Amino acid sequence: MNVILTAINAKYIHSNLAVYCLRAFAKPYQDEITVAEYTINQQTDDILMDLYKQKPDLLCFSCYIWNIEYVERILREIKKLFPSLPIWLGGPEVSYDAEQVLLKFPEVTGIMRGEGEETFLELLDHYHGKTEDLSQIQGITYRHRDQITENPWRPVMDLSMVPFVYHHLEDFQNKIIYYESSRGCPFSCSYCLSS
Repeated sequence: MNVILTAINAKYIHSNLAVYCLRAFAKPYQDEITVAEYTINQQTDDILMDLYKQKPDLLCFSCYIWNIEYVERILREIKKLFPSLPIWLGGPEVSYDAEQVLLKFPEVTGIMRGEGEETFLELLDHYHGKTEDLSQIQGITYRHRDQITENPWRPVMDLSMVPFVYHHLEDFQNKIIYYESSRGCPFSCSYCLSS
């Protein structure tokens, strides 16, 4: 299976910690997972061409406030190239209102809500035939026949379970790398997606 974790960063010098964490946590499938990083300054057609050349069996996007409009443009076009391709979104920009995102984008198969490492691993198990039904996976909202189904949220995980992702620092030369020592925020401000 060819799984592509797609990150569209604000600038070339940025890296996307989320997709590297997902790949590192999905150890049994690491050889099947490719991280594809782009920037919002690239032409949409160039990204579509690159994704087309990679021929994904499963395509995932990391969605943030700085890239969501760009991701939306790609979503509309990628299904023309791969009509039956399962597409999953994750990240703070789609987690809080997953049902509305699925209503807006019929191209999307589902949303990974909240922390994605365990959810992504279980999704890969599902696509490898180890679980029959998506209803068994916590933290997702997905299409089931003609309905949108929202499974319960996944409990917050112990951050020490996430493997270190920077074993090959040469891959990040001339880039900003990120490291998390905690997730979320202790406050619950109503205007903030991180609360």
